[in-house]
Amino acid sequence: MSATTEFKSYVSVAQRAALERLVFFNSCQGRVSDCIANAIEKFGAPEIVADRDRLRIYMKGMPDVQSLFALDAAGRPVGVAVYTRQDVEHVTVMHLSIDAEFASGGLRAGEQLLLRLLREVRRSTRRVKGVRRVELYYASGRAASQRWRMPAKAMM
Repeated sequence: MSATTEFKSYVSVAQRAALERLVFFNSCQGRVSDCIANAIEKFGAPEIVADRDRLRIYMKGMPDVQSLFALDAAGRPVGVAVYTRQDVEHVTVMHLSIDAEFASGGLRAGEQLLLRLLREVRRSTRRVKGVRRVELYYASGRAASQRWRMPAKAMM
């Protein structure tokens, strides 16, 4: 695993073009296009917005959306998970994007960036009181929830 990948809740505004490529023009989108269409229909389309010198993902009608970005050593976004707390106990990951370099079949696929990104989302939600489950809307090529139960220790 690469020690140079960093996880942050924002991307530098200087990385706007790279973030647009990752989110909107990702060559791997064809693999999950049905899931993407279903997620957009259910939750809305993600938008990139600038907040001073930082970029984040916004979704109209969903003010509590959060994003977790995977950044390479140069600060370029190579992965993103967009999620929200649906209710007291559930966090839903609504949109995911991984750079083709890190996706299955990519040169850096062995770094398992998708798995690491989802683990980081899960780790960060453990700190939120009441959250018991992280649900992944994109699941095995279909728009169905994949539930991860939090270990009892993490629920406290």
